[in-house]
Amino acid sequence: MRWREVIDKCVDERSCEEALREFFDAMSARAELEELPQSARRAERFAWVERLIERGVRDGRQRLILYVISRYLVSVKGMGVEEAVAEVEKFIDNSCRNYGNCGKIYSRWVRHVVEKVAEKRWPPWSLEKLRERDADLYRLVEEALGGPAGI
Repeated sequence: MRWREVIDKCVDERSCEEALREFFDAMSARAELEELPQSARRAERFAWVERLIERGVRDGRQRLILYVISRYLVSVKGMGVEEAVAEVEKFIDNSCRNYGNCGKIYSRWVRHVVEKVAEKRWPPWSLEKLRERDADLYRLVEEALGGPAGI
């Protein structure tokens, strides 16, 4: 919440108190986030990837594995190869179960991608980078997460 919103909401004593309470709660949450170590802030920035793994997608699984999911699991969460491969397979299963997207993605390919990411420590694409580089894939992520507000 911004200060201008507080002023706009403030029409009587009760609404002013409520607006100020919301404002200070928001400021407190932001301060707590800034106090977190960089790795925790980074994980918070990529929380949408966790939801994506749980829900799966209608299309674009391989591109998401390659540019986002494998990189997030290894570079942000610090998972080892075995654990990251298991999480990627969970994403593949959830895409099949929730969207009927059950085309074969070979385990050897998944393992190769995760091993390469572990070796090179590539960072995951952010939502902004995804929107810039692959607008179609970005729309699929939006759809899977429930629209722009869900991201």
